[in-house]
Amino acid sequence: MSGEPAGRGYHVRRSERARRARLTIDEQGQAVVVLPLRASPAVAVELVTRHAGWIERHRLRLDGERQALAGRPPLEAGRQLRLGGMPHRVEVQRGTGPQRRSTVSLDHAGPEAWLRVRIAALDDRPPAAVVEAWLRRRAQAILAQRVAALGSEIGVRPTGLAVRDQRSRWGSASSRGVLSFSWRLVLCPPWVLDYVVVHELAHLRVSGHGPAFWRLVERHVPDARATQARRWLRDNRVLLRRALD
Repeated sequence: MSGEPAGRGYHVRRSERARRARLTIDEQGQAVVVLPLRASPAVAVELVTRHAGWIERHRLRLDGERQALAGRPPLEAGRQLRLGGMPHRVEVQRGTGPQRRSTVSLDHAGPEAWLRVRIAALDDRPPAAVVEAWLRRRAQAILAQRVAALGSEIGVRPTGLAVRDQRSRWGSASSRGVLSFSWRLVLCPPWVLDYVVVHELAHLRVSGHGPAFWRLVERHVPDARATQARRWLRDNRVLLRRALD
């Protein structure tokens, strides 16, 4: 692959694997046109011109996300963190006594939900690291439960389950039947997490994204709800990936 600047406001990237021109927006708001190796640069100009309104809408959304990120308090100063799609106020306390292990607990008493973080005196990790370790364990438990339940409905059983911090996708299915998911799905509403789980389970029956695959997905997640889930993940991608920054 190679990259080349192509005028103000967008960037061209050549790809050996591309069969047609594709337009995307990166997290910095830069329009990126992926072109087949032999495509004319004029194709990029036409694509960017034709989709100028779409590019501007996405740039405005990214500007709003950046402002929201910049306006957040630090995690230890009472930031709100989504958990299951619902906001939880984070409270961090550092221990001074003999407590040897840091703990994270949920508190839903009162009008506001809380994520209470108690950091042991001998634990030198930053609050974000303590919270992330807890979220990963929670994601593992929730995803294992939903994979088992939804896999039974679809009639498939994965050979393994991995929870990682995947940067480019929310889930994947290997040819050996191992499912991998981003731990950040635990921050999403349950119906969004379920859609990603169904999507990857369906790949254990049908490879690729042809009509048979989507028919199988729709049997378990109606198309309207699947579309909503994909839109929710797209619209909240940056906030999810930078939740603990």
